[in-house]
Amino acid sequence: MGQTRTSTHFFTKTVAQGLRRKCGVGPCQRLLVAVSGGVDSVALLRSLHQLAPRRRWKLELCVGHVQHHLRDDAETDAAFVEQLANDLDLPHLRVDVDLSTHTGNLESAARRARYRALGEMATVFGATHVVTAHQADDQLETMLMRLLRGASVRGMSAMAWRRTLQSGSNIQLIRPMLSVDRATAKQFLDSLGQTWREDRTNADTTRLRAQLREQVLPTLRAVQSDVSDRAVKLADHLRDVAQLVEEAVEAAAEKIDSTINRAEAREMPRVVLFGLLRKLLIETGVPADRLGGRIINPIVRAIRDHTGGHRTFELSKGIHMEITRESVTIESS
Repeated sequence: MGQTRTSTHFFTKTVAQGLRRKCGVGPCQRLLVAVSGGVDSVALLRSLHQLAPRRRWKLELCVGHVQHHLRDDAETDAAFVEQLANDLDLPHLRVDVDLSTHTGNLESAARRARYRALGEMATVFGATHVVTAHQADDQLETMLMRLLRGASVRGMSAMAWRRTLQSGSNIQLIRPMLSVDRATAKQFLDSLGQTWREDRTNADTTRLRAQLREQVLPTLRAVQSDVSDRAVKLADHLRDVAQLVEEAVEAAAEKIDSTINRAEAREMPRVVLFGLLRKLLIETGVPADRLGGRIINPIVRAIRDHTGGHRTFELSKGIHMEITRESVTIESS
């Protein structure tokens, strides 16, 4: 599996552009490549393997695999990834996670465990970045899911090209494949004669993402063939808008002690007031995942109307918000 004439394939060129222009990766970096064995992550690994020895990159790569033990054939996937790393003469790390006792949203728990595991492997390898294979179709699917759930501008900005892997970490999570779609990844692997593993859960239409992928995306592509690319560009734009909103929220928060002047709050743009309330409530101790539009929008409406009297919104155990004619106060006991 050495270097071939496919090293200048469009896919590889696009990944290189994503690394340099969007993810801020320079030469001589150590990268942990998250590889599940699926088409996207295998295409990512093969493209990075082609780029790594080039003079302008000189990258050091390590293959990282997280075994979730959620499917009967998961160990076969793990063995495939290890063999691929060996074939490419790359170091390989693996972390097994146990979700057998988890209650609640298993998909969310698996994602959190996966990022913790990737962080552990990146630390062992001394990586500056963890590279994942999220691509343009994933971005479109994520935006559609968040649209259906009533996400804010921040939520609709979806997946960033680059972010901190975990709070307090210096390791960056990067997604250099966001400009290419799944079909291009498959075409690239076909050009190499490279196989991959299929995750049958991706076809399980009881899961929202799979349902969108199977039933909605083909229709959207029939209407607009480059819809995934447009979604990536829109997400980039919304991320810039979200940054402006965040800066306005921070500026408003600096002027507040423990009480918000209601008249001043009414003058804030709605999106800034929403963000301010969310920020203050998180700082008071309300879990972030409980602070979506269903909870905050009624409070925003109450602040912005011209009704007097006294209203109370219970938000979490021991935390509530008091709205009077003159003020808005968050109280905790």
